[in-house]
Amino acid sequence: MTNLLKSPWETNILIVDDTPDNLRLLAKMLELQGYTIRKSINGRMALQAAERHPPDLILLDINMPEMNGYEVCQQLKASKTTEQIPIIFISALDQINDKVQAFELGGKDYITKPFQELEVLMRVRNQLLIKQQHQQLLEQNQRLENEIQERLKAEAEVRQLSLTDELTGLYNRRGFFWLANHQFKIARCTEIFCCLLFVDLDGLKQINDSLGHEIGDRAIVDTAQLLKQSFRESDIIARIGGDEFVIFVSVCSPSNTDEFRPRLQENIERFNQEHNYSYQLSISVGATQCALNENVSLEQLLEEADKLMYEQKRSKRLRNH
Repeated sequence: MTNLLKSPWETNILIVDDTPDNLRLLAKMLELQGYTIRKSINGRMALQAAERHPPDLILLDINMPEMNGYEVCQQLKASKTTEQIPIIFISALDQINDKVQAFELGGKDYITKPFQELEVLMRVRNQLLIKQQHQQLLEQNQRLENEIQERLKAEAEVRQLSLTDELTGLYNRRGFFWLANHQFKIARCTEIFCCLLFVDLDGLKQINDSLGHEIGDRAIVDTAQLLKQSFRESDIIARIGGDEFVIFVSVCSPSNTDEFRPRLQENIERFNQEHNYSYQLSISVGATQCALNENVSLEQLLEEADKLMYEQKRSKRLRNH
């Protein structure tokens, strides 16, 4: 077994006894073993010394004037600074009630006077070893807790990365279906009308071909920001392809799936006015209502919204020609 004890000269022991001869005898005995010894002749001095520089161990007499050892122990255990310091009582009181009271107040051991040198040294060493083992266990638990937290954080980051689009920060296809299917089930259970929107960024190929992919990426990011501004936080917005976006609108009008269009168009027009880019942002949108009374999947609704989006895109092309 690994020796867990500090070196004796690293170990600080406080002896509390109102009898000078006892103090000198105990101090000499422990100093010969290499321990650093501090001495207090009364409880008040002991409390001040322990609070100022907490020792590794306290040897505490019981019968002292003004404040006895039991009272000193109580105050030590009541302080956050000193509550964990092990206390060995050394007393001429040898009745069982005296010992029981000492342990009830938080004492770790009890030595009866007149004491034997070997007994004192062994009990001191045992308490220091127990304390060191306890400290090591706390540190191991803390390290384990830190490792668990780090692992959970890493797992959360991986999970987040696997559900989000790297370029825009929106959900990706996997993230969308994972969240939207859950929301779709809730809508069916609560009979709340919801909508599914398929959005396509117009002219991305031309932007990429004429201005470069870096500008094309900026157009995609700008579109993502516009969609976030145009819909609520409760709506699920995702980028599911190069220039394709989809939005699950968690609550919408049962009679109007196009209620979002004026707000979205207004935001696009404002963006184009505020940004003097070499291109104009334009999108095509297909919208379909989630039929709560039909056994339709989210994939089928997405396919329908996709078709409606292409119908709008074709209409735009015909108008432009």
